[in-house]
Amino acid sequence: MESSRNGYLDIGRVVGLHGVRGKVKVAPFSGDPSGVLAARTLHLSGGRGMEAGAHGDFEVAAAHRAGGCAVFSLHGIDSAEAAEPLVKAVVSVRRGELPALPEDEFYWADAVGCLVVGRDGAVLGEVAAVEPGPAHDWLVVRRPGRENGYLPVVAAFLKRVDTAARRVVVSPPEGW
Repeated sequence: MESSRNGYLDIGRVVGLHGVRGKVKVAPFSGDPSGVLAARTLHLSGGRGMEAGAHGDFEVAAAHRAGGCAVFSLHGIDSAEAAEPLVKAVVSVRRGELPALPEDEFYWADAVGCLVVGRDGAVLGEVAAVEPGPAHDWLVVRRPGRENGYLPVVAAFLKRVDTAARRVVVSPPEGW
């Protein structure tokens, strides 16, 4: 999950159409579509057929999983021609429509801005972003006076993510 604004979280991108009745296929940023299937409204922005800065809210008529994507039928979109302008749009949902996460997981947007500290408590930087990777996600850490550092989001390096306290405890590799 990416940025957070006005109670919405960016959860994925429309990557194509599904069938000829206007269903849109959404690739979730998390890689797992199951958490977004309960969304009742999708906020779409920046589709290839939308004007720059255009956005809109669409009520979900139905949703199901297809492979690694979520497929949505949207009220008012009933043909491939009507859905085509939405391809490449960023999809956001209201935070309240997302499922609660297990204790060892976090939404990416909640980590951005957290202080990054070593196990000894020394401040190492601040989370600038979380980026997806083929094997695991990456924590992008803005380090004072240095280039950004990248830490794999795996237990060996991330010891504790406490988004409520705005703090991430890490054990970076030697020379990081």
